[in-house]
Amino acid sequence: MANVLPLHPRAPLDSRQRVGDFVVEVARRYSSQMNDCEFATLLRSRRLDRRRYVAFISSFYPCVVGFNRALIRSVAKVDHVLHSSFIKNLAEQLHEEQTHNQIWRTKLDVFGVDHQALYWDLRDYLSRFSAAELERMTREVIEALTKDPDNYSPGAFPEPPFPEPIIALYHQLFMTATYDDIDYWEHFASQSAIEMTIYAVVSTTVLPGVLGHPELDGGPATLRWWTEHAKGEESSGGRTAEEKHLDMSRLALNRSETANSLKNAVVARAEDALRLFAAAMACQIIESERFPLDRYVDPRALRTGTR
Repeated sequence: MANVLPLHPRAPLDSRQRVGDFVVEVARRYSSQMNDCEFATLLRSRRLDRRRYVAFISSFYPCVVGFNRALIRSVAKVDHVLHSSFIKNLAEQLHEEQTHNQIWRTKLDVFGVDHQALYWDLRDYLSRFSAAELERMTREVIEALTKDPDNYSPGAFPEPPFPEPIIALYHQLFMTATYDDIDYWEHFASQSAIEMTIYAVVSTTVLPGVLGHPELDGGPATLRWWTEHAKGEESSGGRTAEEKHLDMSRLALNRSETANSLKNAVVARAEDALRLFAAAMACQIIESERFPLDRYVDPRALRTGTR
């Protein structure tokens, strides 16, 4: 395997600042970008209709299962003897992510979406290409988005069943999780940055746009994934489990001498992942209208008030 470097290495970063703090800054920048995109504004202002919302959560499914898949694969990179406590934390996170994946599937069930068909279409599509082809196409999408953040469909993936940034992110996380020439901390930073961004975007945009919306709020089962990834009530006091997890990720990066010795590569890799993740949401202003939702859901389930 050829050395797979981050697509756009950064200029040397301030040696006095730890890498976890840099990752937090990058995540903050991309979460702001996501919250400001046209689709997020439409959702947050409660002007998104039911069909487009269901297309959004359906087309996003590869991001959900791809994140968990990459987490599982990445654990093999960690020395289970030298870093036994860290492995234990990863195992606990894996248990949580397995549960969160099922919560997303339950949400799709409530809206009548055949998530098994979504998954098989994803796997069938990716199986048509070699690892080298998937790597090349993924990097082409990152390159296109770097030149123009609004270039959501650069044509790197031929006839994709899901938006190109979503397919590219699915494979990007697989690459960082499994390639021997990509350091583990580059992958950990990528997943941590995505989690930090999710927290900010769900808290600011998704939950406020969905909660109590007559077309989008299908009851507790459809809200649980959002509420578990959002800022808690001010009156509850203390930090939520998600907030504690995000702080632990930042501290793990800050404390790792390996991660800090590879600071530029780690931050650049996280930014590649966030570039794709931001586009995965921003592209929904177009993709949520043209996504072939009828292939996966009974049209009757898209009627307002059907739960």
